[in-house]
Amino acid sequence: MTVDEHELAKQIGENTSDTARNVYQLFARANLPTALSSQFGGHGYIDRELRFLRDGRWYFAAVLNKSWILWYFRRPAISDLGLSIDELVQTFPNAEVTSGAEVKVRVQDQVTAYAILGWLFQKL
Repeated sequence: MTVDEHELAKQIGENTSDTARNVYQLFARANLPTALSSQFGGHGYIDRELRFLRDGRWYFAAVLNKSWILWYFRRPAISDLGLSIDELVQTFPNAEVTSGAEVKVRVQDQVTAYAILGWLFQKL
């Protein structure tokens, strides 16, 4: 899938750290497993978000903040893929379980971003 570079630049804006910019661009331009598609989105106070979908279901999200990206393993992915929340937390040491039973990872470097992308290729 080709990324909309204009929308990517608009989402990143000018008030984003170089690290967050690089990681968000990495997620946006990633050569994804064929089962996934991505689209820019947002809702409520979250206006800079990249959504990853499988069969029309919203599985993952990368939410752009000023200095980092929050990666979400969403409930549809956890249930449809039979994922273990405990295993996700063990796989990604800085992961946290949200009140909505999703797993979020604060991505502050490309190493973590590549680990997530590698995980996607192993699981999808």
